[in-house]
Order: sequence, then structure tokens, then C-alpha cells
Amino acid sequence: MRYLILSFILALSVDVFNASADEKQRVNESWQKAILAAVDSFPDNGGYYTGRKATPDFPKSAWRAMNEAFNMKLADQRPNFQASKACPSFCSMATYAALIQAILIWDKNGEVSRAAWFNLKPLVGITDNVNQNGVNQSDGEGCWGRANANGPGMAVLVNDLKAGFSFHAFRGAKTEALKESKDERYLSDDEWCNHPVWGKAVAGDFMKIFWDRNASKGSDSGAVIGVNANKDDEQEHGHSVIFMGYDENGNVKYWSSNGPTDTPKNAGYGIATCPRTAIQRVVFTRITNPEKFDNAKKLMFNNTHKWLKALNGEMHGTTADLKKYCGIK
Repeated sequence: MRYLILSFILALSVDVFNASADEKQRVNESWQKAILAAVDSFPDNGGYYTGRKATPDFPKSAWRAMNEAFNMKLADQRPNFQASKACPSFCSMATYAALIQAILIWDKNGEVSRAAWFNLKPLVGITDNVNQNGVNQSDGEGCWGRANANGPGMAVLVNDLKAGFSFHAFRGAKTEALKESKDERYLSDDEWCNHPVWGKAVAGDFMKIFWDRNASKGSDSGAVIGVNANKDDEQEHGHSVIFMGYDENGNVKYWSSNGPTDTPKNAGYGIATCPRTAIQRVVFTRITNPEKFDNAKKLMFNNTHKWLKALNGEMHGTTADLKKYCGIK
């Protein structure tokens, strides 16, 4: 994967040039290089698995893998993150692990404190010398619980820590039942593919994809934020990724742990592409003030974001909610 990094960094300048004047001024190039270098540090594939139990294919769960990869002891000032141990994986684990690695790469001067690192550690129900009670952070709890939540979890985390900003676009609901206003319209393919949001993104931005399943599955779930309590309702189908630019056909390129597939052992970390029309809603999140990750020292492991928590089986969110909690004006 390493041969790709130079082209990504070169592409960064092109992306910035194509963005609006405001967005040009809001790119921290040292951070963008750090997140791309972090992506490059991960192995290819490694398996895709969301379960917590050992299986013949995956004797170590992704949760245990993430815990081992973080690798921080009580006396340490910061983790000694080892990407090679973060296998198998799933999408929000991949993007959060890349965030951790990028902070470590960027933070040459120790601006993120030991206390912040302890709160950035994902608590996944595994007892160790830091997580002595085996706490398991649910959706919305602490830093990891925010990033791992349904909806725009990474965007909410970054907004809460004041480390960057997000921008959003929505193609619209196709079904009357999911429209939030009488004026809401499902954009045509041309309108959506030429939406200004695509010109604002730069390689290394975090990206939450809400899949458009109207053409493939006859579902309007791309209009839905979160999961409610009614099993008969449409529910969110999303993917947490890092944006990597566009291919020669204008398709979106992204990095994540990609799956599930028929061969989960061969899935996992890597770059994938999709047409813009495969996406119905998108939230981009850009880190501009990585030093603000030190604010994690104030965000305790059990500090719960009530909206994100509710998106896990209680209610659906609205576009207004999303903008509010992501800090999008």
C-alpha cells in the first residue's frame, strides 16, 4: 500500500485547489499527511469480523485485537500502537484505530496528555491493567463509544473535542414516509453526482457513508439515521471510512475494514471504490486542530452522548439532529 501514499499527498493539493476558498483555509496539511501515513501502516486485509466470540476462522475477535493493538500500560505516557495486531477488524474499529495511529504520528511534542490517552483507549469489555473492571463502552459512551455509534459517531466525537469540523450532504428520501418536509426531493443522478460536497472533501477526511439501496434492494434506508425499536421499519445501513479521493471515473475511493463478504478471512483493511450514486447521505469530518485531542482528558469513559446512545435501538435521528450534534451550521 505504501506506493499509494505519495500519490494521495500529491492529490491533496489538487483537492484543496478544487475546494471552496473557506475549505482551502481549513486544511491542516501536517495532520492530513499523518492520517494518510497511519492508513499506510495497517496490513492489507486481515479479516473482517464483528463478533465477540472466537471462531475457527478468527480465534481472536476484533475487540481483543483492538485492545492488544492499543498497547498502553498504567505507567506509559502514551500507547505503543501496533497496527499489525489490529486484525481481524470492522469498519468503525478501522477508522478509530487509524485515528489513534495518526495522533501518535502527528504528536511529536507530546501535546496529547497521558490522561487524554487513557480516555481515548477503547474499552471493549476486556480486563487489563488499564481497564481493570473490564468496562465495555456502549454506543455514545466516552470517546470510543461515540466513534463506534450508529449515525455520524466520528463527527460527533470530533465536534465534542473541538478537533475539527464536518460537512454534510443528503440526496433526499425517496419514499414519502421518510421525507422530513413536504419540499424534500430525491435528487437525480446528475444533481447528486455534481453536488458541491464532493469538491470539498480532501484525502484523509473521515467519512460516514449512508448507503443508497433504492436501486439495488428497493430500500430507502439511506435516508435513515440510526436504529429504532420497530423491527419492521427501515434502519440505517452505513459504513465508517476514510476518504481517499476519486478514481479516473469520478468514483469515490475510501479506506476502511470492508466487509462482510463470502470470504471474511480475505476481507478487512483495504481501499474500495463506489459510485457517488451508491451513497444517499454523507458526512465528511476533517481534523484541523489535532492538539485538541487533549480535550479527551475531560471526556470520561462513562460520559454518554444521549443522542448517539438513542440511535442504538431506541429512535431514528433527523437531519437537524445530525447537524446540531456534528456542529454543522
